[in-house]
Amino acid sequence: MDGAAFSEVRNLAPQDIPAVAAMFWRMFKPANTKIPASLADYLSELYLAPGNSTGIISQVHIRGDGVLTGFIGALPLKMAFGNAPLQAAICGPLMVEDHIEDPLAGARLLRAFLTGPQDLSLSETANETSRIMWSKLRGRVLPGYSLEWLRILRPTAFAAEAASRRFKFLRHGKLLSGPFDLFAHAIMKTSIPEKPQGVNDCSIELDMLPPLIASWLKDYELRPDWDLSTLSDVLATASTKSTYGTMHSRVVKSRTGKPLGAYLFHGGRGETVRVLQIIAAKGQESTVLDSLLYYANSIGAVAVRARSQPQLLEAMMIRRGLFFQRSSTVVHTGDPLVLEAFSKGNAFFNGLAGEGWNRLNGDEFV
Repeated sequence: MDGAAFSEVRNLAPQDIPAVAAMFWRMFKPANTKIPASLADYLSELYLAPGNSTGIISQVHIRGDGVLTGFIGALPLKMAFGNAPLQAAICGPLMVEDHIEDPLAGARLLRAFLTGPQDLSLSETANETSRIMWSKLRGRVLPGYSLEWLRILRPTAFAAEAASRRFKFLRHGKLLSGPFDLFAHAIMKTSIPEKPQGVNDCSIELDMLPPLIASWLKDYELRPDWDLSTLSDVLATASTKSTYGTMHSRVVKSRTGKPLGAYLFHGGRGETVRVLQIIAAKGQESTVLDSLLYYANSIGAVAVRARSQPQLLEAMMIRRGLFFQRSSTVVHTGDPLVLEAFSKGNAFFNGLAGEGWNRLNGDEFV
């Protein structure tokens, strides 16, 4: 008897969490490593949070014999479109095992997510298979939000870092690369980042950031509608990413002390730092990006990696970085005006407003 005929897609329940944790670890973490108990606790905290009255609920796929073989995460996000409130749903991991038994399980999970009560659905981590499914269900890819930007600061050290992931003995090359980096910059026609003039770049405590971020978000027609407490919780969670390293939170100010923007990244000396968020007052994107590059170089980072946003694309392009595409940012909505806001780059998404902040991205749960 075909098990797919009796399979079902239903709401995530507490008893499903151990199986979801095991599936996540099998699919995204190294083989033959023990599943940490804290992963199941975090999944419960993230996807079964008490007080969620939005009706936006993660879904599981249950095979005919009762075995859980699929999961799609769903997180509610309040947004504002001008002065009008919108309810968004952020799509988390879409995981399916046993494709041969039920090849439509992934599509059924995604359809269940997209037909929820939200006004718009979003994801910044759609792989090629997911992108095709979103497109078939009338989702739209957002090119300006879908690129990864890589600015190499120490070319030889960056090459040594990349090689050392496979050949551990080459990690010492990062320490010996200094004399060769100036030559490599000349060949690549790049330069060492210079300190921006007329601004101050300093560390900032995470609990000081929410009101600043809220003030800069006002420049966007479509934006998250966080209360300061919720944004504080998001920032606190984002600071815990053991795979990516130490989190740096920085604010860029004018000489008179006016905040111009901020950035957050993980990593440090000898590493490619991963930018979680760059946010700037309108017209200050280049200044904030230059500050980020200068600071990352000053602490010994070998490269900076960041997700694109339309407001940052021009600044990124003229700073001689490399663009590549690893996953797609996608949107599904019936409102053409919301789609227009994204197409014009007048919507704030990715990073803190997407999936990059949570611990499923960049943490080992140890």
